[in-house]
Amino acid sequence: MFPGRKRAVKMTEIFINGDVTTMDEERPQAEAFAVRDGVFTFVGTKEEARKLAGELKAAQESVIFTDLKGKSVLPAFQDSHMHFVGFAKHFINVDLNGCTSIQMMQQRFRDRLSQCGPDDRSWLEATGWNQDYFTEGEKRFPTAKDLDKVTGDRPVIALRVCEHVGVVNSAGMRLLGLTRESVRGLGDFALTDEAGEPLGIFKERVLDRIRSQVHTLNREILEDILLKAQEEAFSYGLSTIQTDDIGFMPDEDYKLLFSVYRDLLESGKLKIRICQQSLRQTPERIRKYYEDGFRYGGEDHHLRITGIKLLQDGSLGARTAGLREPYADDPSTCGLTIFTEEQLDELVKTAHDLGYPVLVHAIGDRAIEMVLDALERDKKNRKAGETYRDGIVHVQITDGELLERFKRQQVMALVQPIFIDYDMHIVRDRVGEAADTSYAWKTLMDKGVRVSFGTDCPVESCEPLPNIYTAVTRRNLTGEEQQTYRPEERMSVYEAVRAYTVEGAYASGEEDVKGRIREGMLADFIIPDRDLFALADEEELKEAKILATYIDGEKVYQRA
Repeated sequence: MFPGRKRAVKMTEIFINGDVTTMDEERPQAEAFAVRDGVFTFVGTKEEARKLAGELKAAQESVIFTDLKGKSVLPAFQDSHMHFVGFAKHFINVDLNGCTSIQMMQQRFRDRLSQCGPDDRSWLEATGWNQDYFTEGEKRFPTAKDLDKVTGDRPVIALRVCEHVGVVNSAGMRLLGLTRESVRGLGDFALTDEAGEPLGIFKERVLDRIRSQVHTLNREILEDILLKAQEEAFSYGLSTIQTDDIGFMPDEDYKLLFSVYRDLLESGKLKIRICQQSLRQTPERIRKYYEDGFRYGGEDHHLRITGIKLLQDGSLGARTAGLREPYADDPSTCGLTIFTEEQLDELVKTAHDLGYPVLVHAIGDRAIEMVLDALERDKKNRKAGETYRDGIVHVQITDGELLERFKRQQVMALVQPIFIDYDMHIVRDRVGEAADTSYAWKTLMDKGVRVSFGTDCPVESCEPLPNIYTAVTRRNLTGEEQQTYRPEERMSVYEAVRAYTVEGAYASGEEDVKGRIREGMLADFIIPDRDLFALADEEELKEAKILATYIDGEKVYQRA
């Protein structure tokens, strides 16, 4: 489906005098390496590099040297779960991050609308509000009436920072046909007032359906914002992003999305590696995706499909994560689980029958348990040796038995340590004593579970170094008072970097071609401004920057 990008054969470039941490168990450290045609062709000592150069020159082959001057070198980072289109849309959306009240949200809309034409009736999207950060008035969700006061006839959708709850103004609800009659029976997925009138607040699968009907993207806009997002990702040292995009395209138009990706790839403008975690929430949509030619894997390591994405619950902050017990701070709810056991079984079977692994969003213990149960039941019906690289994304509220099941069932954990920056302040209020056994990613790693790191961007920034900091210190990045949550789950810097490199490659099914600085692997590497493994103080991780990022041996970012 995706032809490999043609690379012109280049001369051999030898990088020398480096402090190279390869993440390769066979040769953990090196002083030099060589790159030709986008691939590492040599990794070793300075003396070996000079000998190689002599041999190449004797064979009349071109060689150039790059002196690393003692700088640290690592394999490039790979984000194992984010939303690249959602991240890119931040260049055009209204930014509600940091709002401390509904009034501040309203002012952000006023500021944007003042820049628009008076007759503009196109959709306006906004993201980033979080009622837990409201310091003025009630800590409640905003409603359609709150937005109506400033947005008038312009249709608007404003997503909570987790993107599992959103509010649509009255103009938007009219456009979408969201009326008292049409939302009847949707229960907790569409909140109403005492009279049954919709408040404009929608959750989970209903919100996803609404988002797919909001048209703010076309080919030209998509190309522009994807390239801007790529540049920012390069500045953070990212070479690969595993991304859940297609379920949130207008009308779920994945053909447009892949067409744009292919065009940018063939033009040489797209250099970052895209691994699509494909949101297909019904068996029919999974089968249609397969019939349209979008198959698992492929030989192109710039654009590939790495699984079928499913959403089994919501978020802890919105109290929509599916729990076994009622929320400690709201006993009226256990959150939401999207699929029944029977529905999950059918989805997993359909995906596996067509050769796709499944990657399931599950945060609460009940949601995680249901996913593990479904995977276990499916495995019993498979032939001996028939396995799939399945994973659960987020893995937050757990107990010892759930953690053991990850190992026993060989299920990957695609986690976001940066989440504890916010969640450490609410987790005990939300789940009580379960907070003492949750966010246990080091325990999973010690059990031998394949644990990879992502950010869920744009829920959080896609910058890896703050993510590594929270994994290593278990401390918050923001807030007036520094706190530590479950310090026994701290990881070493090496373990955290491995989760961003070797394990990221494993999660996308590409561990044989990237994630390490090893001969024969793709030449994706970064140069940080300091040795991350020899810091005098872990707090330096917050100050570290990326000096340069290389993909296929080509420098795609240089810090000014």
